[in-house]
Amino acid sequence: MGVDAETSKAQLRARIRYERAARAATAPESRGVEAEPSVAESAWALVESLWPDLDLNGRSMLAYAALAGEPDMDPVVDRFLAHGGTVYLPVVTTVGQPLMFGAVTESMATLEPRGKWGIREPSPALSAVDLLAEVAPDIMFVPALGFGPEGARLGNGGGFYDRTFGPHGEVPMEREDRMGWVFGVCFSTELGLPGLAVEAWDLQITSAVTDHGVHSFD
Repeated sequence: MGVDAETSKAQLRARIRYERAARAATAPESRGVEAEPSVAESAWALVESLWPDLDLNGRSMLAYAALAGEPDMDPVVDRFLAHGGTVYLPVVTTVGQPLMFGAVTESMATLEPRGKWGIREPSPALSAVDLLAEVAPDIMFVPALGFGPEGARLGNGGGFYDRTFGPHGEVPMEREDRMGWVFGVCFSTELGLPGLAVEAWDLQITSAVTDHGVHSFD
């Protein structure tokens, strides 16, 4: 990737983080933040469309714990658990290494911030290889700062999801036939970001859940 492209990404990240921080400042009681209607409502409507009877026993979900300003998935996690499902969250163990994963055993409110970035995490228990082999999540929600017009994902810059699920990652998503439904998560205003292209190592996602429902990248 050229210097200009890296500069463009850095500028986009700075702009979106500023906008998210401003939005979060209006709702200081919330860890994440939601527009109206909320991203969480869209995500839960998606769950209901996949399993209308909401019998989630034997179903599993990979989600994330929102930082301030990010779309808040806590209500989705808590409801999925309440209906009998199992939820796993990513865990950062070492910078530069793939993610590990741990199960949420109680409500999201019981998790405490940990590590360098103060992310709420369970105890790490499974590598990505083990997660896919032993759990094979039925649905996965991957956070993003936004997406380009063709679905290029703008992450936070750490490369953790690329190292885990990207084409050259620990468990390449494009070659893994045990993946369930996979959705990016962002606000609707963060779709169609200019200047983003999918690089050879990037995790590419075909659909995103936003406050305006599910958006497919055609």
